[in-house]
Amino acid sequence: MRFRAGGILFAIEASEDLTVAERSALERLDPAGDDGAEEPFRIRLEAEPPWSSDDPGLFPRWEPAVQRWADGCLLVSHRSFTAKIDPIEARAHVHRREERAYPLEAVIRTAMMARLPLVGGLPLHAAGVVAHGRGLAFFGPSGAGKSTLAETSPHPVLSDELIALGPGGDPPSLVRSGFWGEGREQGRPAGAPLAALVALDRGPRFALTRLEPLEAMRGVTAAVPVPLAAPLWSPALAVAAATVARIPVYRMAWHPAEPPWDRLARALGDGPSPD
Repeated sequence: MRFRAGGILFAIEASEDLTVAERSALERLDPAGDDGAEEPFRIRLEAEPPWSSDDPGLFPRWEPAVQRWADGCLLVSHRSFTAKIDPIEARAHVHRREERAYPLEAVIRTAMMARLPLVGGLPLHAAGVVAHGRGLAFFGPSGAGKSTLAETSPHPVLSDELIALGPGGDPPSLVRSGFWGEGREQGRPAGAPLAALVALDRGPRFALTRLEPLEAMRGVTAAVPVPLAAPLWSPALAVAAATVARIPVYRMAWHPAEPPWDRLARALGDGPSPD
């Protein structure tokens, strides 16, 4: 079974072992499309844990999942699964202890976030909107209003929580991850060229301010959910720096009582001038 998440092609091996819940979850991700000769990120469903039970790296099963980087791989443990993810070789092994979809979804999500920087992409903990044919990414800490803003959007929404700069894009394209937070998916809009990155800030009225490069870089990197491992963060920082150098980064003050879309369009040159 093949599909895409964050623009990356995935393949499930031993797909006959997928549960009904897992198949339903995978149907919410993007179809593989015409993948040509592209090699997928292979995820193998295993009957046993993907590393030895007497390995000291088999840490306790906490909630939420915990991760450790060892020998070029992410070792992931949770009460409902264990997984070994090799983002460099684009393969993973997962042992599920429950039939619900969460274990496999968590592994796909983690694999996507780890793999993207290695192929010129970048995951973003942000809401993504396609407005007037251009991609807008809205980021900020929890409580900044990403989901609230996405709910007010008159434009197609890629996600209210996790989006991606697609691999190898020139110019970078904002694409669906297939994962959502508090909001509910409505359709599957296609990605679009990235036009702006916007840091959210609650305020009494709309205001849009372009950030200086250093502040822009700090804000964007804080929104990058790449697993903590130097081999992954080195390329992630390079992609982030190249993106900030090319794409404008703003801070936008707004209030939920007055959705910002018309004012934002005019400020970005996409809407009619005010009367």
